Parts: sequence; structure tokens; C-alpha cells
Amino acid sequence: MARVELRRVRKTFGGLEVVSGVDVTVPDRSFTVLVGPSGCGKSTLLRLIAGLEDISGGDLLIDGIRVNDDPPARRGVAMVFQSYALYPHMTVFDNMAFGLRLTKAGKETVEQRVRVAARVLEIDGLLDRLPKQLSGGQRQRVAIGRAITREPKVFLFDEPLSNLDAALRVQMRIEIAKLHKELSATMVYVTHDQVEAMTLAEEIVVLNAGRVEQAGPPLELYERPRNIFVAAFIGSPKMNLLPARIALAVPGGVAVELEDGARIAVPVAADRLSVGDKVTLGIRPEHLAPATEGPFLGSVAHIERLGAETYVHLALSQRRSLVLRRDGSLDIGEGASLRLSPVWEGAYHLFAADGSALPAAPSAMHPSRSPRKETTQ
Repeated sequence: MARVELRRVRKTFGGLEVVSGVDVTVPDRSFTVLVGPSGCGKSTLLRLIAGLEDISGGDLLIDGIRVNDDPPARRGVAMVFQSYALYPHMTVFDNMAFGLRLTKAGKETVEQRVRVAARVLEIDGLLDRLPKQLSGGQRQRVAIGRAITREPKVFLFDEPLSNLDAALRVQMRIEIAKLHKELSATMVYVTHDQVEAMTLAEEIVVLNAGRVEQAGPPLELYERPRNIFVAAFIGSPKMNLLPARIALAVPGGVAVELEDGARIAVPVAADRLSVGDKVTLGIRPEHLAPATEGPFLGSVAHIERLGAETYVHLALSQRRSLVLRRDGSLDIGEGASLRLSPVWEGAYHLFAADGSALPAAPSAMHPSRSPRKETTQ
């Protein structure tokens, strides 16, 4: 397989720069996911790797070789599109064999590769069918199989599951993860769904407005987001964010004051901040719990019961709100008064006025510590 390197890669359309000096390394045989909101440049970046768009600046290397000017056929990549892009008049076999036949591969080679790919994807009983006779998931497997038969150095996936229903997306996520392990292939996968990114990736690259906000293993991005954008994007429901200011320095961190006057000690290294500086306090919905004592008091404005989980939307003063994520057995009704507290001392995140995260203090506890006993008020 292959290592993919993007060095200061840029892409402009007319006078508009949609990819701005991106530096990304995709290790050999890894599964790397490019994630971000619509319009962030993730699909454009994938098309640059595939050779479907020209690079405006910087270098693209595959296996250490600069391929900026190489046509797609010479790059050793295969792309799976969101729309399947199957030929409706061809059978499954012929769709999977089409790319091989274009390369003048021998009949025996075509037969062998198609049948091996079909067996891996468990569609070997569908080879004589037309695309219209297949379900959405089966069509996507055929599109993936067409890529497998080419035996590429790099597999590229452009939101391949977005046209499927929710249950089928979960199933196909598992199938793609199994496929990566079986092929031991280099894969670059684009999605706007951060849950998809977290469950599939060995490394996630978070993009925003054509720039890399943060890259790293999924849990690293979840536990130590570099800035407010990553903190709000990674995690579902997203992190609670409240405006605050630095009130004073305390042992092992700082105390911040919320708009309602409540003060909270946060174990962060805040040497570059001064008393009075504006900051943003963050805490994830799953790191809050009902308690008899705690800094957050409000009324339950809305409850979402999802079966195994319950999301409680708590209205605070100053038109602010918090989301609490607990198990489905939480017994509480709308309009009730509820006090919340963090489940561990290091659950808070703190962001400076420029949006950058402040590093956790060495004394911050690890989230594996047992949460305190929950009570409702």
C-alpha cells in the first residue's frame, strides 16, 4: 500500500481559495478520516488526491513520489463515490470488471479479481444482477468492489454512506471497518458525520474553511480538543460552552466566574491569562450529573428520550442552556428544578478569547475515575 503526504497544498477556484496550505500525512495502511462541516474543503481535498482536480500550490506525494502532475490512472488510487456511479445497463460483474478491462487486463485476471472482491464483500451471489435489482447497501458494495478489483495503493471514499438509511449506515460502517482490516489498505475517508468519523478512524483530520483545525486519534480529539471549533464538532451532543471570565488564580488552576456570578475552579495551566480576561468554559453533556450541590441550577426546558439515553435541556439564567446526557432511566419531568455538577474534577475545558484551548493542569484527574452519586432535586 502507500503513505500519502500533503505539503502546504492549496486549491483555488478563480479568486476563491477553498483549500489553504493543508499539511496532512496519511500513514501507510492507516484509516484516516477527513471530517468537517459542509463547505470546509474535505471533498475537494479528496479530489486533489485522486487527481480529479488540479493542485494550485504545494506538493502531493504518494509513496514518496510527487504526483501533482500525474493523471488519476497513474496515481494508484481508487475512489468510491457517494452516488455509487454504477452503469445501469451492466451486470454487477461487468460493473466491477469495467476498470480492469480499460487497462487491457487479461480475461483470467478480470475473472479472478472480480470473484475475489465479490467474495470479500459477500455479493458473489449477485454478479448476474443489474443495479436496479439491488438495494442501496448492495449497490454501495458493488462500487467498493469495483475499487478493490483495481488493487490500488490508496482507497478514497467520498461520503459513501450518506445515501443510506440509518440502520444500513451502521451496518456498512462495520463492513468498511472489517474491509480495512482484511485488505490492510491505506484508506482516506470523507464524511460530515462525526459519529462516523469516531467509529471508523485511526486518525481524524478536522477541517474548517479549508484549513486543518486538528489531527490525531479520535479519543485525543475528544478528550483534548485544540480549540472551540473542534470541541463543539467532535462529540454528540456537542460540548456545552458558557461565557465566563477569569476571577482569580487558585492552587492548580484558576477560578472562572459565570454570567450568573457562580464561580468554578478549573484545573488548567492559565499562565498567559490575567484576572478579568474573557474565556469560554466547556463541559461535555456526558460529564454532568444531577447532584445536591453543584454550580449549575436551572429548570428542565426539554427532554429527549431515546431509549437507552436521555438528553435533558436545562435552561439557565442569562438565556443560556446546558445539555445533560444520562441513561434512559433518568426520572425527571419538564419544568422541574435541577442542579448539575461535573462527574470528575478535570471534566472542564477552558478556552481563551481567541478560541484556543488551555492545557489541563498536571493535577487534573483522569475521566476513568468513578462519578459521584447522582441525586435529583
